[in-house]
Amino acid sequence: GFITTANKLFSKTLEKGDVFVFPKGLVHFQQNVGYSNAVAISALSSQLPGTQQVAQSLFGASPPVDASLL
Repeated sequence: GFITTANKLFSKTLEKGDVFVFPKGLVHFQQNVGYSNAVAISALSSQLPGTQQVAQSLFGASPPVDASLL
């Protein structure tokens, strides 16, 4: 999932073969909720992606970030 600069939380549970794009410069997270290994492939598009305040994003998100992710 990721949190926008307006502190809105977007998250989704992915299935095999799904793709999820994290917008540049946003606080983001991944969690394997299955019982087997997961594979993640990442690609970066910028050396200067911008910044976002992590604490404000995580604790001010709407809906709130689940405590198990924190």
